[in-house]
This record gives sequence, structure tokens and C-alpha cells, in this order.
Amino acid sequence: MKKILAICVLLAMIVGTTGAAFADSTSITSAQYSLTDAGTYDFFTNYVDGYSMYVDKNMNVDMRYSSVGTILENSNKRIEIYKQYVGNTSKAGYINYSNKFLNNTKDHVTEYNGVQKINGYDVNIVVWHRNKLARVENDKNYYICLDIQKGDYCYTIFMKATDPIANMGGYTYLVDHLSIFAPTKAAYMRVAQKTDVAEKNWNDETKAFYKQYFEDDAELTWGIFEPDTAGFDYSMLDYYQSYYDYQFPILLNYSEFDNTYKHPNLKQRLDAAYEHNKVLELTLQTTWRDDGNMVYDVLEGQYDEFLRDYAKVVADFGHPVLFRLGNEMNGDWCPYSSYNTARDTAIFREFYKYVYSFFETANAQNVIWVWNPNGASFPNFNWNDEMMYYPGDKYVDVVGMTAYNTGTYYSGETWKEFNQLYEGLYNEYCAKFQQPLMITEFASANMGGDKNQWVINMFNTIPYYNRIKVAIWWDGCDWDANGNIARSYFMDETPQLMNTFKKYLNLSSSWEKEMYV
Repeated sequence: MKKILAICVLLAMIVGTTGAAFADSTSITSAQYSLTDAGTYDFFTNYVDGYSMYVDKNMNVDMRYSSVGTILENSNKRIEIYKQYVGNTSKAGYINYSNKFLNNTKDHVTEYNGVQKINGYDVNIVVWHRNKLARVENDKNYYICLDIQKGDYCYTIFMKATDPIANMGGYTYLVDHLSIFAPTKAAYMRVAQKTDVAEKNWNDETKAFYKQYFEDDAELTWGIFEPDTAGFDYSMLDYYQSYYDYQFPILLNYSEFDNTYKHPNLKQRLDAAYEHNKVLELTLQTTWRDDGNMVYDVLEGQYDEFLRDYAKVVADFGHPVLFRLGNEMNGDWCPYSSYNTARDTAIFREFYKYVYSFFETANAQNVIWVWNPNGASFPNFNWNDEMMYYPGDKYVDVVGMTAYNTGTYYSGETWKEFNQLYEGLYNEYCAKFQQPLMITEFASANMGGDKNQWVINMFNTIPYYNRIKVAIWWDGCDWDANGNIARSYFMDETPQLMNTFKKYLNLSSSWEKEMYV
């Protein structure tokens, strides 16, 4: 544990100095590439991933996350380039999995899918389009993806344009002079900057809440997801709080986009939580549909009335709300993941910013925005990396973390202790983000190991991750296809487990004081 603490302290120091010294990353990233005039095109060389190629004229180069990929963009086109390790096996699995969104023929029209020989490379090519989205300025809705394997790596060139690719110079020029070489420069990762509370348009109550729970000197606070509270039944939560002698100040709550013009009981949920002295971690998600992806409908303006009312209800409520939009977006189980929206992470960013705009219009001075990727990306491909979904510092007040010990109910799953789930993730997030961290939801299943000992180990480990300010236990379960409980995350499975929670919930804050004084 001392080693973990030392690493975290060092990372915090690195993040702090990096954010101060390299707030403008232009001088850092400009050394990672060159862009020269080549006549009809420009010649782009990436020294981090080791390749050079022709690109369109007047492209702005973005290498802020060059350890993940590179973005070039002008008013008409956007090119994303990823170097993906695939091993010495065929790239077919990578390509096929990446392009499963094409199964949604309601929204995506496939124009071509095949292999062509260009410049000596066998290039897998997929061309498709979707409808233009009314709420996306200068929407680039025509796509092509070129995948080229070289040794253990697949080079992916993903291009989107405002007009059909064939009408805008085609695509072969991207590969005609492609050259691959050994990298010569180290990658760079921009550090996300922390909220300046003084500059936020928060009311005094919300500023006080943020300072109490999320400032650097805030102690670890425990929250809970208790499903019955969504139906206004607080009896189980009251029972837990009485038994544990602990008041959970933060309550996780889920809501969905509704086909009507407003959420059916949002005001009642907010009021009920406030009456029980709870602040909601209010989560808004789109849902699966058979007639196309709802994210596109949102960006078509079909849910404007719903969002206008939703934001107004939250703003009128006035008391602090932690608002989490489209959590775990880098997981393929989420309809708003780019895995389901043309493998285009810009769609999620547009979706996130568009929803944000309704809260700005409503002058919501009580909303703390929580951006929450899943702890691991599924699929674990560079184009699906969580940083490709990051909307910008303006839109992120708290960074959420999510990783579960799912147990071993399903084939292929393994039992994972808390430190296995969070040590590496925590160190990574310390390096990437200056914002405070919270575990937005987590738990342990009971099959495959000793859940009670898992909880003890968790309580003994989490104080070392001192930038995590809030942790939310998910008191529920996952069901299998036959209606059986597959993963039991309940807190009350055994008297021993309940006594463990009772013992440790009230100890964690005092442990922190002892450890960090």
C-alpha cells in the first residue's frame, strides 16, 4: 500500500506540473509531426506512430492524445488515424468487430465493403453514410474507413466528410504515398484541467456542496444506489442507514429519454431525495430501439421539448445535482457508444454538448457535471479509447470511474479484487485528469470468491486512493436470460457482510486522517 501511495503522490505532482507547464500543448505536439506542401496535397508525417502520407490541404493537426491517435480536420473533412496492435493474427477480427454498427441499416447505408490493392497494400475499405443531423453544425455524415495491416499493427484511416467521398477527391491519395517506419518521438497526453469554482455559474449551495465533497481536502464519502428509491420507497435505504449508523448523502438515480415532452416524475424524484437529505447522482441515458439509434434522434431535435423541460425542472429545483450523461460510453453495451454510432466518437461529444446547452439556456446554477467512461473500453481499440469521448474541460467538473468485480457466473469471467480493478485505473486517471475523481458505481458479486473479504480488502485499500472523493455502492443485481440472478451485488446477503459494512463505513474517514496527517 505504501508503494501505491507513493505512486499516487508522484503522479499528482507530475499532473500538477504538466498542467502548469504544458497548458498550451502546441509546442509539445508540433515536434511530433510535420506537415509540408506537396502541391495538390500536403504531406503529413507522424513521428509518434511512424508513418507518412498525403492529406488534404489546410488540415489542422490535433495530437493532444497522440498515444491514442491523430486527428486532422478542415471545414469539409475530418481524418482520424489509429495504429492498432493486433498481433500476428489476421486483422479480420478487428475490422469485423469495429464495423458491427453497419448491422443498423435503419441509420447506416453501406455503399461499399471490400478489399483493394493500393500502393502494394491490401486495404480493407468500407464506405457508408447516414442522414445529416440537424443539430450538428456542418455535420460530416459521409464516411470511409481504410484498414491496412503491417506486421503486428493495423493502421486505420477513418475519414468523414460533408459530401460523398467520391465527390471530394476520392480516397486513394491517402494510401498512394503511405510509408511506414519506426517511430522516433514519444507520445503526448494532454492533462484535463480542474474546475475553477470561482468561475462556475453555480449558486452558493452548489459551490458549498462541491467544496465539501470534492475539494482536495475533502474526506471520502460513501453513496449508494438503492433501486426502490426510484419508486419513492426509501424504506430499505432507511433500514440500511439505521443498521449501519451511516447516512449516505449521495444517491444514484437513473432516468431515460422519454417519448413524451417531459420526464414523468423528475421533479418528484428530486424533491423526494431532498426531503431525505440526499443529493442525486442523476444519470440520463438513451435506450435501445428497433427503429434506429435514439442518439441520432436527439441530434435531429426530436427530443428538444423533453430536454428543455428536463433542464428547467433541474434548474428550478435549485439544490445541488450531480448530473451524469451517457455513462460508460466506451462500452459496446451502450447505444450511445461510437461502437453503435458509425464508430464516430464525435457523435457522442456532439450529443453531450447539445444536452449541456439546454442546461445553459435554463441557467441551471446547481448542476455538477460528471463525465464517466467505463474502466475498460469494449472493444479495447484505440478508436474507442475513453479520451476520444472527452467533451472538453468546460463540460467536466468531476471524472467518474466504474469497474465491477462481476464474479464468475459467466464463462470467461474472473474474480478481481478491488485493487486489481482500481489501482491501475486510478494511477492512469491521476495522470490524465486534474478534476476530482469519484467511483460513480461499483460493487462485488458473490460467485467466485469471498465477497465479505473482498469488501474488507476494498475498505482497507480505497483510502490510499486519496483523489477519489466519493464512492457509490450499487445495491442491486444483474439477471441472466432466464430470469435468474447472475451477479448479486446486494449489501445484505449475509449478516456477516452487513456487519462488515457497519464496521468499516464509519472508519474510513478516520483512517484517512491517520494516514495523511
